Amino acid sequence: MSKKFQSRYGYFTEDGREYVITTPLTPRPWGNVISNGDYSMMISQTGSGYSWRGNAGQNRLTRSFQDLIKDNWGKYLYIRDLRRQVYWSAAYKPVMRPYQHYEVAHGPGYSRFTHRVEDIESTLTVFVAADAPVEVLQLTLTNHSDETRELDITSYAEWLLGFAPDEHREFHKLFIETTADPERQAVFARKCLWGFPDEHGRHNNISWPYTAFMAVSEPLKSFDCDKETFIGMYRNDDHPQAMIDPLLAGRTGRFTDAIAALQVAIALRPGESKTVVFTIGAAEDKREDATELITRFTSVENSAQALENVHAFWSRFLDQEHVETPDTALNFMTNVWLKYQTISGRLWGKSGLYQVSAGIGYRDQLQDSQIFLVSEPEFARKQLLLHAAHQFIEGDVYHWWFSIRGGGPRTNCSDDLLWLPFILSAYLKETTDYTILDEAIPYLNAPAESLYEHCKRAIERSFSRFSPRGIPLMGDHDWNDGLSAVGTLLKGESFWVAEFLYMILGDFIPLAQGRGDERWAERCEVVRENLKDALNRYGWDGKWYLQATTDDGLLLGSHENEEGKIFLMPNIWAVMSGAAEEDYAKSAMDSVTEYLLKDYGTLLNYPAFTKPRPDIGYVTRYAPGLRENGGVYTHAATWSVWAYSANGQPELAYEAYRKICPPNRSIDIDAYKAEPYVTPGNIDGPLSEYYGRGGWTWYTGSAQWLHRVATHWILGVRPQEDGLLIDPAIPAHWAGFKVRRNFRGAEYAIEVTNPDSVNRGIREILVDGQAYESNLLPIFADGKTHIISVVLGS
Repeated sequence: MSKKFQSRYGYFTEDGREYVITTPLTPRPWGNVISNGDYSMMISQTGSGYSWRGNAGQNRLTRSFQDLIKDNWGKYLYIRDLRRQVYWSAAYKPVMRPYQHYEVAHGPGYSRFTHRVEDIESTLTVFVAADAPVEVLQLTLTNHSDETRELDITSYAEWLLGFAPDEHREFHKLFIETTADPERQAVFARKCLWGFPDEHGRHNNISWPYTAFMAVSEPLKSFDCDKETFIGMYRNDDHPQAMIDPLLAGRTGRFTDAIAALQVAIALRPGESKTVVFTIGAAEDKREDATELITRFTSVENSAQALENVHAFWSRFLDQEHVETPDTALNFMTNVWLKYQTISGRLWGKSGLYQVSAGIGYRDQLQDSQIFLVSEPEFARKQLLLHAAHQFIEGDVYHWWFSIRGGGPRTNCSDDLLWLPFILSAYLKETTDYTILDEAIPYLNAPAESLYEHCKRAIERSFSRFSPRGIPLMGDHDWNDGLSAVGTLLKGESFWVAEFLYMILGDFIPLAQGRGDERWAERCEVVRENLKDALNRYGWDGKWYLQATTDDGLLLGSHENEEGKIFLMPNIWAVMSGAAEEDYAKSAMDSVTEYLLKDYGTLLNYPAFTKPRPDIGYVTRYAPGLRENGGVYTHAATWSVWAYSANGQPELAYEAYRKICPPNRSIDIDAYKAEPYVTPGNIDGPLSEYYGRGGWTWYTGSAQWLHRVATHWILGVRPQEDGLLIDPAIPAHWAGFKVRRNFRGAEYAIEVTNPDSVNRGIREILVDGQAYESNLLPIFADGKTHIISVVLGS
């Protein structure tokens, strides 16, 4: 088997569906966020991690504290050789015993740990059931020695059961009660406290409405539910008292520091293998039965079937679109990892190694939902309606809200509300499901109106917040949250919001006209024309576009500034939106190339701020080169691919893509540090002491967008209302590429050849063997596969 993008820490398998890590000592924890949309877990290459249901902030099952250096919180399995009097763990943590072999494979919906110590090989496969709030740990042990081995296996997890982190553990542990059922080979935990008030607003007065459990497929040798007796006073989990004592203490009840620990015994003859299955989960009161879940999953046969179901579950989301290009990194990321990261990590798990989220970001998960458009557009539809329900009658929205019981900050952020019509447009181009416009959704503070009216109210709210010059006000901030002091007095302007709104109106005006809403369409046309005029009159700085003006009238993103001289967003979106005058567009992108396109992608601004600016915001308080302060903020860097392509610069579009495509950093992985199979939220910029270092992986909106700019703006396959547009903008050295994707009830098998080594331009198109005169493919909607042959050239 060929190993792809191999480094000294790991490699992709030949088909790109697994990343195999060959040592636990990676430069940072390299993890997997596994979710079925309800129950989730995170696990690193050392075996550390935690579990949650709903979200990781309000409904954490197991304890964990963020520490990327130690990576020392987890649900662990200990393996003990009773004759040799030695023990180790099924993964590297917590025991960290010297090993004969160690390997971890992360894949969609599962992780597999292969570990060999003392001639015992363990294969631990962990996954979340596709259709139940259960995680499964399949452990297969094989005896490679020439003697019979007497072993026991001991599980360990600390219960949290509610709001996280529980730094006030001495308080919270007082409310947890554990029980054991040896006949069912299980332990259970309940908590008579949750962090929410009761129906009368009284705090600390309701119970956690779940039963947590841990179960095992083998008869119990012993069990324990008390951290004190398991770990032992003044000891650690790498050397617990439980590995010294012959049996676990068997403590349960309301007077312990609650854990779950199950111990089973097995004997292995030379060459023999045996599989033991552990399950962990949380059954909701009145809806689910913990014992039924245990029975359904806690056996070798049932867990094997459950794993097959997981593979089928993820195929549903990953395999409805497939690309083959000369760029293997693009193939792996587009076909597998960007979809998986967006869905499992961002939309469902909503958590990662670098960030724990208890909420849904209005603009964040709305953008992420575009990942569903090809495979399961109904999921994108549901996301649109969910976000519409978190809007106020005045048109503004929650910046984010808690996914359990709701509530969130109502702000003067200037862009959140506009992502509703923006993503609606993408959904309609993919599906033409115009019935969604008439879906009635209540406001947070008013009765229901149609989704169309929700979008109008968002746009009208934006119209009401313009400066006297006709530029949208910055408000609390725009897309760049770090510009948090620029416009809080509602005087500062955002030129980026002007471009964003200009683009949105371009799509929404025909929608209004199609519904007979002519008066409003005419109003939008006038505003749109005025926006373009004001942007190019007041937002042009001579060679590029300004980012903003502050409440005090100072320019931001101007050649007059010593720091923050040029910003990426207003310059690329001027091109993406079509708001830039033609000569301005060329100059702006030339400036992006000169100042912002660096070794590891396009910087968000340049030069970085080196001292705090109270009139700008917290972006200036990061160290220079970190995140939004002169770093590559990957979310925005993906849009530069779109801008270069739209500006007729395919080679630069590909360069901007290639520099932020994670597998390509395998060649300097010790500088990069982050996982090479998921996108980072940021890459350190030139003023950082760690220039090129990746960080904030998994929980980043860049994943969906890196997928979208590859398919839409490099491969150039873009859905339109009246067909599927083919408009590639590829590097000239590519001989061609293939795309297979669903579109409105038919499969399109597209093969593009490039005999003349051009970047773009179509010489010939054949549809099912017949010449076709347009690059806008017809809508077949017949359930069949159609063969599309495209030849590039003039």
